Amino acid sequence: QDIWEEALEKGLQQGLQQGVTEGEKTLIFRLLNRRLGSLPETVIGQINQLPLPALEELGEALLDFSEIDDLLGWLESHQPE
Repeated sequence: QDIWEEALEKGLQQGLQQGVTEGEKTLIFRLLNRRLGSLPETVIGQINQLPLPALEELGEALLDFSEIDDLLGWLESHQPE
């Protein structure tokens, strides 16, 4: 019974984390589209690969972006290893 409870708890935590990450991505894409216009598919793919901490950083950094090159430069310096 303890094994099932642990598995359920782990699954719930993973689900919550995934939900938070997807929500963060949705907000970032909406903000970037509003600030910079439509994003190229390659850029969307790069953003989708970012872990949650980097997404949170991008959420703050995008307030200073004025053109797509600002986003591209930020992404280049924040590539996952």
